[in-house]
Amino acid sequence: MNHPNKSEEMTASVLPMEKKQECSQRAECMKMIQLVLDGEGTPEQIERVSQNIGKCLPCEKGYALEKNIKEALQLRLEKKSVPASLLDSIRSRVSSIKLFG
Repeated sequence: MNHPNKSEEMTASVLPMEKKQECSQRAECMKMIQLVLDGEGTPEQIERVSQNIGKCLPCEKGYALEKNIKEALQLRLEKKSVPASLLDSIRSRVSSIKLFG
C-alpha cells in the first residue's frame, strides 16, 4: 500500500481550497456585498461576505467589481455646498407629499 508521507499530508492540507465556480444565491449575495461596501452591513454580514468571497469565485468577482465602481464614482463626485433656501424648499415639498391615501 502506498501511504503519503508527512510532507505530502501537510502540502495537501495547506493548499488553497478550490473556489465555487457558480453561486446558487447570487442575488442575495450581491445585496449583502452592496450593504457591506456601503458601510451598512452588520458585523455578521461583514464576516459572512468575507468568508464567502474566499470560497466563491462569482462573489469574489462581484465584490471586486462593485468595490471598483464605488471607488471610481467617489473619485468623480464633486462635493458642493447647497444653499440653505434650496434645502428648506426640498424638505418642505418632501414633507407635504402624502405617500398613502
